[in-house]
Amino acid sequence: MSIAKKLYNKALENLTDDVIIEDFIIGIGETAVKLSDGRVGFVATNREDTLGKCEEFYKCMGLDGKPESKANIGMKAKDLLEVGLFSGDPLLRSVSYAALNAVFNKNPERFVGGDTLELMEFKKNDVVGMIGEITPFVEILKPKVWDVLVFDRQRRSDEVLPDWAIIEMLPKCSAVIITGTSIVNGTIDWILNYVNTDRVAIAGPSTMMVEDVFPVKILSGAYVENGDLLFDLIKKGAGTRTLFRSGAARKVNLLF
Repeated sequence: MSIAKKLYNKALENLTDDVIIEDFIIGIGETAVKLSDGRVGFVATNREDTLGKCEEFYKCMGLDGKPESKANIGMKAKDLLEVGLFSGDPLLRSVSYAALNAVFNKNPERFVGGDTLELMEFKKNDVVGMIGEITPFVEILKPKVWDVLVFDRQRRSDEVLPDWAIIEMLPKCSAVIITGTSIVNGTIDWILNYVNTDRVAIAGPSTMMVEDVFPVKILSGAYVENGDLLFDLIKKGAGTRTLFRSGAARKVNLLF
C-alpha cells in the first residue's frame, strides 16, 4: 500500500463527516489550510512543478475565476483528501496535503523536542544521504561525518546530485534524511525503495506527524500554535524560518 493511501486511511480515523475546509491560502513558500474544528496545517507550496500560470489552481478545481467562486472552502475535508492526495496537479496536492497536516495537528503531548541531527546521533564514518537540499543540515553535518550526498530535483550547485542518482548511490548511505516535500510531491515511495538502512528521518514542515505510516526512526515536522498568525505571515510571503521564529509554529518530533 502506498504512503499516500496509508495517510488517507489514517486521516479518516481522525476526521468526522462534519469537518469542512474553513479557509486556505497558497503562498509563494507555504500553503496552509484551516479546518472548521480549528486545526491548522501547512506544507511547502509545490510550485516547482507548476507551469507558472496564474489560473492553474482555479482550472484544476473547475472554477471560473469569478469573485463569488469559493474554491474548496466549505468542502468536506474527507472529500478534498479523497481527490487531492492522489492528484497529479501540484497546487491541488499542496492544498490537500496542508489539509492532511491539519488533520494530524492535534495532541501535542505526543511530540518531543530536540534537533533532528542530534536525535539521529551521527558517527564520523557515516555517509549521509539527504534527499532534498536542506542547507543548514548540510553545513552542520559536513564536519561531523565522512560524507554528505545531497540529491535534489532542483540542483543549485555542482555539489548537489540529480535525483536519478538516488538509484545507485542512496543504498550506500548509512543514514538518510528525506525532506517532507517528498510526501507532497509523491516521490516518497520511490525514494524509500532505495534506502538500505534503518537510520532514516523525514524532516521539514511538510512532514506528516502521524504514527504507523512511515518506515523511519524519526519524523521531524511542525505543530501549529497560532493559526491566525500563521495565515497572516504566509499571506505576506513568509517562509518556514519566519513561521518558527514568530511562534506561529514550533518544531516537533516523533521517535519510533
